[in-house]
Amino acid sequence: MSEHLRTRRGRLQTRGATGWRDWNPYRSKLAAWLRASGREWPLAPDARVLYLGAAEGTTVAHVGDLCPQGRVAAVEISPTAMAELLPVAERYRNLLPVLADAHFPARYAPQAKGCDFLYQDVAQRDQLAIFRRNWDTYRPRQGLLMLKAPGIRGGAPQAVLDEAETELRAAFATVERSDISRWAKGHAAFWVEG
Repeated sequence: MSEHLRTRRGRLQTRGATGWRDWNPYRSKLAAWLRASGREWPLAPDARVLYLGAAEGTTVAHVGDLCPQGRVAAVEISPTAMAELLPVAERYRNLLPVLADAHFPARYAPQAKGCDFLYQDVAQRDQLAIFRRNWDTYRPRQGLLMLKAPGIRGGAPQAVLDEAETELRAAFATVERSDISRWAKGHAAFWVEG
């Protein structure tokens, strides 16, 4: 496990400049994935992360703590969410906030170039296409995709997630699915490698 991540009294915590703080799986799908998958933290302290769907920065800040010598390019389309993300970025030298649409990866190439990990939590109908487009543009070694079944289409979430898994398996050498619906209803996490 990373020296910046621990479980204490059943709670997941990350360590940053101000000490240890709780990482709530109900507020962070990445924390939910760590709980559900049973994996240890997969990234080195100097990892370069492309984070799509940064929102207000809750999970982005934890990634910043866990990759203190790395870089986190945090892409968010909403100006309202970006207004909340900017004060978070002021506290993290390794966090680059980017106001951009993840549909167009070339628009944030200066910040994302050289990323070795792609993380996506974007609730759009074309979530898979966005992930693939960014993967094809930046060619990271590994990625983690949070899929929200109701965001793709209505109906039975399991059927939507099964179809998504089939599509991912056709495109990637390694695909591991983790059920995070206990913390995020209708969601699954997909770990992928080229």
